[in-house]
Parts: sequence; structure tokens; C-alpha cells
Amino acid sequence: MSIIKIKKNTEYTLVIWKIEEEINSLLNQLEPTKQEIKEIDRFKTNNRKKQNIISRLIINQLANKKVKLNYSENGVPLCSIFKHISISHSKKYCTVIGSENKIGIDIQYYKKNILEISPKFINQKEKTTSNKNKETLHFIWCAKEAIYKTLNGTNCSFKENIHIEKIKNKHITSGYYQNAKNTIKYDVYCEKFETYFMAIAIIKR
Repeated sequence: MSIIKIKKNTEYTLVIWKIEEEINSLLNQLEPTKQEIKEIDRFKTNNRKKQNIISRLIINQLANKKVKLNYSENGVPLCSIFKHISISHSKKYCTVIGSENKIGIDIQYYKKNILEISPKFINQKEKTTSNKNKETLHFIWCAKEAIYKTLNGTNCSFKENIHIEKIKNKHITSGYYQNAKNTIKYDVYCEKFETYFMAIAIIKR
């Protein structure tokens, strides 16, 4: 297995897997059921198939048994060992996080054009606090993706409805989702490794 990190605390359990195996090796580890094979085969590329298989392998390892991975109508992952679970993958990495509270995770590979695409997802206040710093822009993007994953497919604007406060030392910040009727506040934790950026968003208790 290529698990490079397992982190457990009072808020969540996080696993990061570096994808180095061939697909047949991953399938041998999973020993998939007919239903799992059917679900995995829906993905067109080997890389996406690998990411889906690894998500299942991570959940099985955490449970120390085979656990069924389901998805809601809105694409939200569900499993029996966590009340809430979130999955993200980008190129060579796959992440799974579980919690008793609503939680989202996002991982993104470094984008050279982050400055050019940032007007699509940052508001004026975030533009000022980020000061066009590419690392900060990646963290804001990941944080908004992570928050969005807790909203069960709610139609919203990353620029208008999801807000990230200034990222402090040690990459800790807060954020919120807001619409005309409701505001949901989050604690946000950011991390960078190699050329990847990751953010975890968990609803404040």
C-alpha cells in the first residue's frame, strides 16, 4: 500500500494515498464484488478507476473489513464507518476524510494559470488579502471546494456565496457559506506538500 499519511484527532480521520500501483494490483487488493466492478467500470480512464478503487481500499483499511461505498443522488459519498465522509483526488494523490460533523476535503495540483482563473472564484476582499500570492490563491480555491462538498449539491457561486478569511500562520483560517436565508461557518485547515495543495473544511460546532 502507498498510504503516506494517516491523521486521527478529535475532529476527523484523514488518509492520504500516493498512487503508485498498477490497476490490476489495486483490484487484487480490493477483491471487488460484482457491484463494485460495475461501479468502477463506469469511469472511462484508468486513472479515475484507480482513484475510485483506492477510496474503497482506504475505507476498508480504516474499518478493518470490507465496507460498502455508496453515493447519494447529489454525488456525496456515504459509508457506515463515518457519519460524514469526503473524498478528493488529483493526479497522483487520493484523500479520504471522515468525521461525526459535516466535513469536506479538496486536493489540487499546482496550476500555472491560477492568477488568470482566480477572478472566477475569489471576491474583492479575498483578492486584497491574498495579494495575488499563488500559494494563497490555491488554498482559497481548495477551501471553497471543500466547503462546497458539505452543501449536498446546493447550487451556489464560489465567488458570491463562499467566503474564506485571511489565511493565518500554519495555514489555519475560517470560512462561511452564505445565502439570503442562512450562514454556515467553518474551520479551515490548509496544507501543501510537493506541488499539491489541500484544504479541510469542517462545520463549526
